[in-house]
Amino acid sequence: MASQKRGGKSSRGRSRYFDKNAQRKQKPHTFKHGHAGDKEKDRRLGRLDEQTMGYYRRVDQQLKDGFDEEEEKCLFLNNVFTQVEEEIHLLACNQTVSRILETLLRQASTSHLTSILRRLKQNKFSSLCMDRFAGYVIQTVVSLVSKHLIVASGNTTSEQSTAESKKVEKEEVESLCELFLEVCEEMVKDVAGLVRDHYGSHVLRAVFETLSGVKLEQKVVRSRLSLGQQNKVTAVKESTTPSLVTNKPPPPSFLKMLQQLTETILKVDDFSGLVPHVVASPVLQALLTVLHKVDQGLCTQVCQQVMQAKVFTKTCAESELSGVCLALVHQHASYIVKTLLTVADNATYQNLFQLHFIWRLLPLSLHPVATFSLQQLLATLRTEEQLTDVLEELLPHFEDLLAHGKATVLINMAEACVRHQTGQLQFLKTLLKAFHIPKEDKLKCAQLLASLQSYQVFMGLNEDGNTEEQKSAKGVLTTVTLQGSLLLQHLLRFSDNSDIMDSIAAMSAQELQTLACNSSGSHVLECFLTSTTGVKKKKKLLQKMMDLYVVMSCDRSGSRVMDAVWKVAPVEVKTSIAERLVEKEDRLRSDQYGRFVWQNCAIDHYRRHQGTWMDIQAAQERKRKLFQDILAEDTPPKKPRQESKDAAHSGPKPDPGDHLAPELAILGVGLDQDEEEDDNRDTGSPEDNVTCVSLCSQDRSKRKDARKLLKKKKKKQKQNLQVHVDDTASEAIPKKKKKDFDTDRGEQTELKNSAGGVFEAHSSGAKMDKKKMKLQKKKKHKKFQKLHPKKKQ
Repeated sequence: MASQKRGGKSSRGRSRYFDKNAQRKQKPHTFKHGHAGDKEKDRRLGRLDEQTMGYYRRVDQQLKDGFDEEEEKCLFLNNVFTQVEEEIHLLACNQTVSRILETLLRQASTSHLTSILRRLKQNKFSSLCMDRFAGYVIQTVVSLVSKHLIVASGNTTSEQSTAESKKVEKEEVESLCELFLEVCEEMVKDVAGLVRDHYGSHVLRAVFETLSGVKLEQKVVRSRLSLGQQNKVTAVKESTTPSLVTNKPPPPSFLKMLQQLTETILKVDDFSGLVPHVVASPVLQALLTVLHKVDQGLCTQVCQQVMQAKVFTKTCAESELSGVCLALVHQHASYIVKTLLTVADNATYQNLFQLHFIWRLLPLSLHPVATFSLQQLLATLRTEEQLTDVLEELLPHFEDLLAHGKATVLINMAEACVRHQTGQLQFLKTLLKAFHIPKEDKLKCAQLLASLQSYQVFMGLNEDGNTEEQKSAKGVLTTVTLQGSLLLQHLLRFSDNSDIMDSIAAMSAQELQTLACNSSGSHVLECFLTSTTGVKKKKKLLQKMMDLYVVMSCDRSGSRVMDAVWKVAPVEVKTSIAERLVEKEDRLRSDQYGRFVWQNCAIDHYRRHQGTWMDIQAAQERKRKLFQDILAEDTPPKKPRQESKDAAHSGPKPDPGDHLAPELAILGVGLDQDEEEDDNRDTGSPEDNVTCVSLCSQDRSKRKDARKLLKKKKKKQKQNLQVHVDDTASEAIPKKKKKDFDTDRGEQTELKNSAGGVFEAHSSGAKMDKKKMKLQKKKKHKKFQKLHPKKKQ
């Protein structure tokens, strides 16, 4: 009997093809937020039917297209939120719809946001916070609560809103706040799970931000994946602004809830395990940053408990890192160490400095992870004594730091020396010694620092000796490193930067072009030109760069240097630069960077009206010199107390042209023509004024007092002049007829001369009492009333 073919009809075989019409057996699905009893709808996590997906895609497209009228937009949003509120807990778990909901929620009203938050609270809120997609939706809702509070408080003063609308809006905001506090209380119960969950931890950070009113950085609140998706949609760069306090502080109930949430986190089982945890450690960092702005006492309590964790009490077993705690070398705990150095009070900072950093600075600086904590320590040193201890320990090891590529540690030390104004000379001498720079060739120090090369490597010298051929082959700056540029910028801010200034001024034209056309080196030249010392060296450098200005103008980095050059160059140098730029007009106008230099320097105006252009540049230079001292001051000086009237009126009053000319000359302000003529008559020669200028310019405080004295004297002289003019007018007017009331030009000149006599001959009007002045004013008014009676209407 022939055997049947494989796949034929037999009890043991099966059909070769599937029947499309036959119903397949569906496997039961597991549910996280629902039950398997709902057979009429597919309620799997994040699974939506095509009709629902199409509806929300159309909603997203309509939001992108916009609306013609505001009323149409309000009707559309009301209809959409009516659908969303019914199944928000299911929609938020879908990857596509969750992103659409984040965009939609940013346009929601306070009532809509309250309804959505209430619906989320009723459907296992803590479980939704730990969902992969719903967590981001809840995070958006939480962050919008503070926004609605600020908007509501700002609209209370609006004139357009009626009393009823204000009352309704206030009630809506109050209900939103109460509901948000209820949600926070529910999160307090499950905080142990949320703080260790990847998605729930981001919701906690948003809650910290809303409760405290502190705006955190986006990279602290949002994950990298979420930020990447937002940047693709909005095409906006990530914000790098530090944490700031908002203008409108949160309600007191929010701060109490923040305190309750913080105390609950401190009581979590195995709190020591949260410090090195990959998810919980960023939560503690956000909490410390927030408390530092609103409650320093509670922040100190958290800092002390964090420092009692196991990673701070245990030390490394390696021989090279003996005595170093595990937190400094841990990949995740080191971040919280950086936060502690930023937010801790002075006592906690000193304790942290002495227990975990001092006498361990060299191994910490060479470690690939601990070096970042050390750099944060150098950037946040509080006292000069702490900086002195750091310099004593690290100064002998500068060469080791450079050999291991840890130039960033030196940069932070230089910045600390600038900030505290101590240890600068010792730091610079040790740094030059670490680069093996001989005293006879100290002018090469800027090139060596910019390239971060030792003297032997930069000059191409062998160990046997140095020849002239080797020096001519090398010894020219060709590359500029970022670390070298930053180090030079801090050294130029030292109080004694003569060595660095001399080295940059002695560079060749080729080296200056390399420095100016480099993205890092251009900042060195800008810092050199804007420094307050070395005026002659600046002029020498500007003349040396005369042949490079066209090349610099057509370079991306060099054009920035050109802007700095134009701000500090004198008029004669600007004229020479303009002549060079006019010769290469076609090249500059066709270049994308050169056209901006052409416009900023006003070269078109120079070609057409050279004289006017030079006058404008000279006026700008005088203005810059006039306000140079004022702009250099960090804070405006306090006004001195007003002198007593007896002291002000005692003794003869000197002429303002004699005593105030030196102060005016220091300020760069000339006297009026009449006053200058009077001064020449009195003094006879300007030599005395020149000596006064030289004497007064020695002390800046004297110049400030002179300015204030000038204002006081001018004010008193004006008052005396007005009294004298009133007296003369009251005596002269009654003698004239009514029709000849208007004085002619000759009478006006006589009146001016009589007024000028007040300044030359010190009349007794300055010593009159207030009662006499009032009596004279009354007499004057009576006389004018007789001459000019009121007309009857």
